[in-house]
Amino acid sequence: MEKRRPHIFYVDGELTIRGIKLSDIASAYGTPLYVIDLDRVVERYDEVASSFRSVKINIAYAYKANSLLAVTKTLAMRGSGATVVSSYGIKVAKISGVESPKIVLDGPSKSDDDIEEAISSEIGLINVESRDELDTIEKIASRQKKKARVGIRVNLGLRAGAHPKIMTGGRSHKFGVSEREAVKLFALAAKMDSIKPIALHSHIGSQINDLSVFRAEAAKLVSIALEIHKKGLEVPVLDLGGGLGVSYAGEKAISYREFASAVTDVIRNAYEENGMSMPELVIEPGRYIVADSTVLLMRVNYVKKLGRRRWLLVDAGMNDFIRPAMYGAKHEIIPVRPREGTEVYSIGGPVCESSDVFADRIKLPMVERGDLLALLDAGAYGISMASNYNIRPIPAVVVISAGEVKLARKRDSLEHILAMEAW
Repeated sequence: MEKRRPHIFYVDGELTIRGIKLSDIASAYGTPLYVIDLDRVVERYDEVASSFRSVKINIAYAYKANSLLAVTKTLAMRGSGATVVSSYGIKVAKISGVESPKIVLDGPSKSDDDIEEAISSEIGLINVESRDELDTIEKIASRQKKKARVGIRVNLGLRAGAHPKIMTGGRSHKFGVSEREAVKLFALAAKMDSIKPIALHSHIGSQINDLSVFRAEAAKLVSIALEIHKKGLEVPVLDLGGGLGVSYAGEKAISYREFASAVTDVIRNAYEENGMSMPELVIEPGRYIVADSTVLLMRVNYVKKLGRRRWLLVDAGMNDFIRPAMYGAKHEIIPVRPREGTEVYSIGGPVCESSDVFADRIKLPMVERGDLLALLDAGAYGISMASNYNIRPIPAVVVISAGEVKLARKRDSLEHILAMEAW
């Protein structure tokens, strides 16, 4: 038995998830096809939860990573909260079974509808990103005769992340307010009749594998909290966002146990030294929980040689999985039934874009037309970013749970794609 991930391994020359043949699943449901191991999602969530047993915490799973109900309902049953960025996200969280006090609304440009839904649902935290937004929340909360619980998102000037497009904490980015402005906004919010400021928030980027960056983030947030404390106000909640990386191509990744130990020590020591109680923490993991749970199955339509490259042209495209095209992301791709011999291949899809390429010149066992390939670690920002570009159907999704295979999302039909057309 050759393991590729703890739950993904070859048995008698066939790639399986926990012993269930992926070739059988592809035959039953077609390709392209996402296959999610829900038991692996639970394992990763439980790992995160067990890392923070010494503090009060809301693990507000980031719905942007994968918002399928099969995933969100499973996590809600484990006690997960939800981080969302829209009114629809709030509604999906509630449908999933997340308690309103565990829902966090993020985003730099919230609509009035988003804020209306957040306040009427009495969610736990709205992270504010500007003075204008704070004033808008105050007006809407006053109209609803409710008190909105808010945090102030701080732009800490920390640039971190595996790609410029997933860095969010630099001074040039659109997110949050400056450290000085955060203190002023928190104090201003405390004077508003319909606002209750309770938190400071930061999210500095994604796919971060440097623990020192998170220590710096925690230290900066604590420093701002202490400035607010000097004004006679308390910050009972710190929202540290998400951003922990996973290993896509063998790179070293930080565990949540390491993260928890590092940031809680920084926060606890500073709070206790100033006579303050350890705050409640909010974290917003997404990728860490779902990434390695999922494979994207694709079938080889054609094998061809062009110039110095030998191409495998598959039935999955960038509309199904956009990370390689958008971020230059590298994902391990392996055959479901390996053949003898090896060859160097590039792997491309059917979309009419030169960026519709999943891998460039990688060594694989010999591949023939009709063979199945599995793209690993496809659980985060895969199906949640899929589109109908090139009038292509979004793939079906199946889940494996307790040894059973179930359909979680139907493949798009043409009728579904055209349903919202009004012409």
